[in-house]
Amino acid sequence: MTVRQIAKSLLLNPADNVCVVTAARGRVPEGHKIAFKRIGANKPVIKFGQVIGLAKRTIMPGEHVHMHNMRFSDKIEFSESAPGKFMPEGRSRLPHTFQGYLRKDGRAGTRNYVVVISTVNCSARVVRDVSRHFENAKLSKIKVDGVIPIVHHSGCAQALGGRSDRLLNRTIAGWFAHPNVAGAVVIGLGCEDINVRSIISGLEKRNKLSLPLFDSFNIQDAGGTKKAIALGVKKVERVLSGLPSFKRVNLPVSLLTVALNCGGSDAFSAITANPALGIASDTLVSYGGTVVLGETPECFGAEKLLSKRCVSKKDKERLRDIFLHWRKLAKFHNINMNNNLAPGNITGGISSILEKSLGAISKAGVSPIRQVLDYGQQITGRGLVFMDTPGFDPVSVTGLVAGGCNLVAFTTGRGSMYGCSIAPTLKIATNSELFNKFKNDMDLDAGGSLVKSSLEQVGREIYNSFIQVAGGRPTCSEKQGLGKEEFVPWQLGETL
Repeated sequence: MTVRQIAKSLLLNPADNVCVVTAARGRVPEGHKIAFKRIGANKPVIKFGQVIGLAKRTIMPGEHVHMHNMRFSDKIEFSESAPGKFMPEGRSRLPHTFQGYLRKDGRAGTRNYVVVISTVNCSARVVRDVSRHFENAKLSKIKVDGVIPIVHHSGCAQALGGRSDRLLNRTIAGWFAHPNVAGAVVIGLGCEDINVRSIISGLEKRNKLSLPLFDSFNIQDAGGTKKAIALGVKKVERVLSGLPSFKRVNLPVSLLTVALNCGGSDAFSAITANPALGIASDTLVSYGGTVVLGETPECFGAEKLLSKRCVSKKDKERLRDIFLHWRKLAKFHNINMNNNLAPGNITGGISSILEKSLGAISKAGVSPIRQVLDYGQQITGRGLVFMDTPGFDPVSVTGLVAGGCNLVAFTTGRGSMYGCSIAPTLKIATNSELFNKFKNDMDLDAGGSLVKSSLEQVGREIYNSFIQVAGGRPTCSEKQGLGKEEFVPWQLGETL
């Protein structure tokens, strides 16, 4: 990234005609854009060397550039710049192992959880009460990090074998057989579509995964709510007592698979946290690890940039089909992809989905794409992987974790309280003001890269945090017990 300081603002690329304000200038808030040059009516607004919108009218130098004088057009396409090459700086001094749990199938756990899974929303209350029984249990002696409820709002009244049914089975199966899950109890009502058999059947399509120690039952067979809760507690106790003795061992970072996500983005997301995370991602990939980029609608406009990075023709075609599907979906519902912008994004200085997309894809650095997957599919590629997920954070991360991510890196500029229950979530603030305001929720401050450090230094700090968190250091989200409400599978269609 080419960055030039101009009177409390940043010019991000020599081709740009706008710069980003780093300290409020009159009525222009921090993080917003001002014109660096005169921009004629209907002429391109350029940031990062790419067109992010068109001027509604003539914009004079120094003028605030935002929704009031800039418009989105879905006809705009980013220029197909050649993929960059990762140039590691100080890579030899970085750790390339972590302390994790080696599973029988060769995967690595960064945590040990016992999960209680509801097959259908009708068993959710029982699942919650069974899990709540173990909230104060002293499980650290047996190296178990907790008993986690996994509940959702579906599981029945779907077309058996239909897309929604397959997707939910795949997502639950991915969490059930996740490398951070050591044991499970599956609780159903007894008459629903999704059941333990359909979940196990979904796992048969996954490559050689070992299953956790598990048990299951139905509430109807147990004789009602109270009896089911009591039985569930006994079954969890039985699973806990049957677990082996766990010990962290030194493992290569090639066994780390990191989900990349952003939420509550602001204009600094694309300048600090996201590109710094991209450097950490490239570093991990250079050591043989895996990072997974999702949130397809938030990559809108950048599909050609991503396609150019696909190694195989098959993945190029799959990526093209995914973005084509989203375009058709938007047209069918009479919306455009610019509707992905949330009010908080706009307040934070982002003026179009194109501007947001440039920041979103920077989380993935410059590594080549080795695999393109549907939502929740098993991640088998090594390196950078793209997964088709929606932009809504809990739904996106639920799918990425279902694919096998054992760590989550989450950037935010406005503030997000998201945390995943079974995969530790490293929260990265884009600016120091946010970091200081939400110290109990943010693990890292990328805002320092603007004043006291550099993107490369922050990228190394993020990478080192991967190692420490994977090795057992609790994240802010974990300290607060976040994540028990955030299992949100993607629901696509019918409820019969």
